[in-house]
Amino acid sequence: MVASLACLIQCLERTISPDRNILAEAQLVLEQCVQENVGQFISNMSIVLADSKNSPVARQAAGLQLKNCLTVRNVSLKEEHHRRWLALPLKTRKAIRERLISALGTENVYPSCAAQCLACIGAAELLSSETETSSDTTSLGDLLSVLANLIGQTANEHCKEAALEALGYVCQEVNPNVLSNFYTSILTPVLNSMINNKSTKRIRLAAARALLSSLECIHPQFETEGGRNIIIQVTCDATQSRIAEESVISLEILVKIAFFYYQHLLDYMDQAIVPITLNAIVSSDSNIAMQGIEFWSSVAEIELNLASGVYDPTFAVPKSCQYTEKALPKLVPILMEALVTWQDLSNDIDDLEDWTPFKGAFSCLMFLAQCCPNIIDLYIIPEVSNRIKHSDWRQRHAALWAVIAIIEEMGTEKAYENLLPLMAPIWELTDDKKSAKVRYGSHVLLNRIFELCPALIPKALRPLINGLLEHLDDNKEQVAAATCRSLASLVKVVFKLVSEKKDGGKPLTFSLSRYYKEITEKLLKCGEMSSEHLQFAAYQALADILVSSPHDCYGIVKSTIQTLLRKIQNLEDTTGQQYVMYGTLSRALARFDLDENAVPLRHEFMSSLLSVLEAGVVKEEIFLATSCAISLLGPTELKVHLPSLTTYFKLAVGLPDVLPLIVGLIGDLFRVLGTESLPYLDYYWTTIIDLLNQKDLPAKLRSDCIATLMDMANSVGVLHYQPYIAPTLNQLQNIAGITVKNDTEHEEIQENTLKLYNVLFSYTCVDQEFGQLEQNLKLECSSRLLLMHECLKSVSKFMEDIIDEETSDIVIIAGGILVSLVIARLGAAKANTYFELNLNASWLLNAALHRANSFEFSSYECSQICKSALSELEDYNIVKRLIPN
Repeated sequence: MVASLACLIQCLERTISPDRNILAEAQLVLEQCVQENVGQFISNMSIVLADSKNSPVARQAAGLQLKNCLTVRNVSLKEEHHRRWLALPLKTRKAIRERLISALGTENVYPSCAAQCLACIGAAELLSSETETSSDTTSLGDLLSVLANLIGQTANEHCKEAALEALGYVCQEVNPNVLSNFYTSILTPVLNSMINNKSTKRIRLAAARALLSSLECIHPQFETEGGRNIIIQVTCDATQSRIAEESVISLEILVKIAFFYYQHLLDYMDQAIVPITLNAIVSSDSNIAMQGIEFWSSVAEIELNLASGVYDPTFAVPKSCQYTEKALPKLVPILMEALVTWQDLSNDIDDLEDWTPFKGAFSCLMFLAQCCPNIIDLYIIPEVSNRIKHSDWRQRHAALWAVIAIIEEMGTEKAYENLLPLMAPIWELTDDKKSAKVRYGSHVLLNRIFELCPALIPKALRPLINGLLEHLDDNKEQVAAATCRSLASLVKVVFKLVSEKKDGGKPLTFSLSRYYKEITEKLLKCGEMSSEHLQFAAYQALADILVSSPHDCYGIVKSTIQTLLRKIQNLEDTTGQQYVMYGTLSRALARFDLDENAVPLRHEFMSSLLSVLEAGVVKEEIFLATSCAISLLGPTELKVHLPSLTTYFKLAVGLPDVLPLIVGLIGDLFRVLGTESLPYLDYYWTTIIDLLNQKDLPAKLRSDCIATLMDMANSVGVLHYQPYIAPTLNQLQNIAGITVKNDTEHEEIQENTLKLYNVLFSYTCVDQEFGQLEQNLKLECSSRLLLMHECLKSVSKFMEDIIDEETSDIVIIAGGILVSLVIARLGAAKANTYFELNLNASWLLNAALHRANSFEFSSYECSQICKSALSELEDYNIVKRLIPN
């Protein structure tokens, strides 16, 4: 154990050692100090950080150790850390705070460790009222006052900068609704620092960052015209700074103001914000241009949400001011110029993936098209017509991507009308000699045209097919890959159109049948190229084309599948090419799901997969292909492979790092076998439960284990699963104690848990009126009734723990469906006896109904079942109010 502060400092300095052994030893000692006496450790770290005589390395490491003792990202653990801080003696906490305040401005690093730690302490102090009432407690308000005084009164620039930094961190750490009570303590020093002519560049930047962090918590300032005017004026002035970084941060502030205070922008748009943001877009500084573009993307997204009605109706929703529509005449030409300006290398397709003003402008045009679908073409198409034949490749490239940005929102009729005159130049650009980027963009656009406006596909297919096959040999792999996607899109849409004429049935032939063999052979050849990117695109396209095959192409499809199986067997080592080929085979074999002649192919496919699995290959593509093979074989044919599969599963689940996909395969096995899976139920159920009992099981694996239990229960049926219901319920109660509310990593756990409860309730649900039954049936019903009581008590408690207004849509919908089922089976009166103490069933059903009907989900089944349950619940509540107590 470390005996002195000097030894601690030595350990801290060793935390940057390149020697792994020295580093591990230092970290171990520090961890032991935390475990032995965390309060003393925190105090010691503050002493090291506050002493400017210590080395910068030791001080920075001490600040990091101190911060890790005060906060973590996990919500539940963060509260635990806060309570641990509050458990320290008041005298110790005050001393630590004073040391950290004294350290402000004395560090030589950014960001300031002392500033971050003070913010963490400010957040922790919010819980102080729960543990003590001493008037000596330094509250959050006191900390803000101290920081404000340091900013306003100190002459030390470094101290002032660090205090502003701390203020910004406090705004990031603490609930904005709490901070709104102190908004003047935050705004006054920040705004004064921004407008003070004597403020240095460093102070103005620190103040601007603090304002950016504080915007959500200063909403009272925006409720008055005078308050708004001050902030908008200061921010707009700062955007004109000659210092690029200050201009960028100020534009970020405007973006965030638009997000939080859209309804208050009207008085400032025309005279200030519109010209400022448009000028920003044409700036030669990419960071400034990006923020100008981001402002309009943000406004467009807000107006799109307002038009779509996706806002929660429990909150006040502002009315759309249609800023984007008004700005289109000026905004579109500027965004088109951004598409032109921010492209340098004519053949460097990779840089299209970078987040640059080019990509930002493209994204903004997409948002504008979604906001203004009826008029966007009036501004875009003339720009495109003027540029698509331009001698400068940048202009041609910009024209292509502008059409890509808006084509989906134009609709089929407008797209046909606007693009028909442009089809010839678009096709010419697929062979552009000066720029691979232009060739790539033209194929991306063709792909979208084929998908969204098939009427533009030329009647003469031979020139089109010849051209596409020729472009598969392009010397730029990205262009060849884009051509693969164009070709697949063409085949899919032609097949779809012919199938629709057959009322969804498989057509005997279609217009591309004569080219089918030529296309598949060319794609197989592309799949042999050395480029993994092109291999993937070629095999993906091949899968799409094999699936989209009429009857007269079945022979080609089967021979292609056989060719792929031979290729896999002839590959010496497992490679990326092999994994992609397995995915292609999975989809292609699905085309023959009812064809008895394809059974040998499916068996060969499964045997090949098993050999790869048994060789120890751990790749997602292999597991997904195996899942598909299990489903394709069906219960009868699958029996041939059961010995090998079960042997592999038993080995795999015993490995230290069990993959979620392996557990998923076990679920697939039960789903396919149905009641024939009974011989395997006990072993695999026990295996899954043992996995769930592991304390540190990854969230994804825990979620898949729950889903597999649901597959088992559904597969064997209520009679055979009866002995497992009680222990499964016990396991779900354990899960309720582990899962974290509103944690994105736990959403799937919660959704699957609710779905499993759904199955268990269905299996235990019984009417309590069974007086006329025989004695043995009475006993069985009594047993099931007890299980149902236990199930619903657990459900009620679980939903109380995980559901509130912030809960994700998928969890709310799963909860709504479960509550609806309970009401449908038991009636509102009985159901409410389980839910009324822990859960507002009416609120949950309304929330599930709203979210199921939302822009993202659109679940008809959920809507219907929730509506029915709500109606029954409302009738029950009316009757309940009429009956006197």
